[in-house]
Amino acid sequence: MFATFTDWEFPSIDAMQETGTAMWPKVQAAGAISFKATVTGENTGRTMIVWPDAATAHAAIDNLRALAMEMIDTKVLATTSGEVMLDFS
Repeated sequence: MFATFTDWEFPSIDAMQETGTAMWPKVQAAGAISFKATVTGENTGRTMIVWPDAATAHAAIDNLRALAMEMIDTKVLATTSGEVMLDFS
C-alpha cells in the first residue's frame, strides 16, 4: 500500500469537510482504498489517502488535488507520500 498526504488551507473547517465529502466518490473512483482528514489548525487540515500501490496514486493524485482546488478557494500547503510501513487498523 501507498499513502499520499496533503496539507490544505481552506476558508473554514466546514468548507474542508464539505469538499472532502464531495471528493470521496472521485477519490474512490480513482482507486483509493481509504480517505482520512484531520484538522490541524483554525482553517487548515491534512488529508491522507491510502492507495493499493504507488502507480495508482501517482496516476490520480495531481488531478484530484486540482479538482479540489477548482471546487473551492483552497490551496495546497505541502505534500508528501510513501509506502505504508505499518497498519494496525
